[in-house]
Amino acid sequence: MAAAPVAFAGEPSHTSLSVQAPASVGFAGGPVEFTEDITNSGQESTGYHLELRTVTDVGTPPDAIVIDYRDPADGTWKSVPLGMTRTSGGVVYDGTVLGLTVPAGRTLKVDLRIGAPMGLPHDGATNGGFRSIALHSAVVVDPHEPAQAEVTSTIKVTSITSSLDHVPATAVAGGAPVEFDATLDNPTPSDYTNLGNVLFVDRYATVQVRTADGAWRTLDKVAGIAPDDPYGVYLQGRDSGLRSGGKVVARVRVSYDAKTPAGTTTLGPCVFVNEGLPFRGTTKCAAHSTIQVLPAATKTPGPSPSSSSAPSSSSAPSASSAPSASSAPSAPVSSAPAGAAVPVSASSPSAPAPADPSTTSTAPSTPQARVADAAQPAAPSSVQLASTGADHTAGLAVGGLALTAAGAGALWLRRVLRRA
Repeated sequence: MAAAPVAFAGEPSHTSLSVQAPASVGFAGGPVEFTEDITNSGQESTGYHLELRTVTDVGTPPDAIVIDYRDPADGTWKSVPLGMTRTSGGVVYDGTVLGLTVPAGRTLKVDLRIGAPMGLPHDGATNGGFRSIALHSAVVVDPHEPAQAEVTSTIKVTSITSSLDHVPATAVAGGAPVEFDATLDNPTPSDYTNLGNVLFVDRYATVQVRTADGAWRTLDKVAGIAPDDPYGVYLQGRDSGLRSGGKVVARVRVSYDAKTPAGTTTLGPCVFVNEGLPFRGTTKCAAHSTIQVLPAATKTPGPSPSSSSAPSSSSAPSASSAPSASSAPSAPVSSAPAGAAVPVSASSPSAPAPADPSTTSTAPSTPQARVADAAQPAAPSSVQLASTGADHTAGLAVGGLALTAAGAGALWLRRVLRRA
């Protein structure tokens, strides 16, 4: 889109600007490339500066926005230094690409990329978030004079998602394991790195994933920070990655030892980006699934039903109660570590969504994870699936905040007690 020329120093402007901003970027993901074209229709070669400013919700944390440009001199990507200002209307990040010369009658294409890393590598924000970015671009000859041309673009913020499918409704303490699929999907235009796809489970549970040769590999359980936190397992490794458009489906099975108390327990899928301490980083959780653990004397249930439990949509992150501080992602995506869960299906196109607006909040005190806007289709009458969603008490506890993805509503990762 092009901006109408703006008068400069009493003379009509011979400059125009066209911006091809990306439609969206991934929350806590890598930057997405785009271009801005500066046209000089005048009779003389002119030197310009390109001023870039973003405005996001008031809950935006430090190091939440990154902008890079490709230096015309050597073709390398360089960071645009950004300043951060909090205003009543939102949080502003601004910076300038200096010294862009456009010959008379010519157009200069400026290669840029923008991302919402929500922090620094291995130090992801745990509070704050936003659903969109307002990007204002302006071409100036003198920073103290009016802009020659300017354009404002709106960029949506979308998110990576995780879900559990085909989770059985019951399991037997000391009995056969239950099997289901764990899906990690990246529909955003951003690549993700420093990624942890985590399944939170009961302390009595053992989690295994199926590997390429069909064998089952037992995953290590990582304890939470608080004594009553659940245990988490990394399904593809702690610092894995997933490219834009990629999807990984891992076959998982969980068994409960004979000492497991009868009652309801929970399986909770969460994604962490740029973790520092375990389970502390930019966080996005999906709909949990509940399983009724039957006494050890009970006959082992039959095969897992084929229908799937509804995952929660969101935005990483928990933008509503989302990440807080620092950590910028974006780097080439790493592959899952050797021995990690092997996808049943996966795709990673070569092409390279956030959080409920702002405000800081603490983890809700209600005993279940809340997921907004999550589709929850009824299970066919012929099968019985594990309950999923926000209307069930859970057996998991995580001392942390989550974030929401654009347009996906809000969700919180919070402490939940196991109920026998």
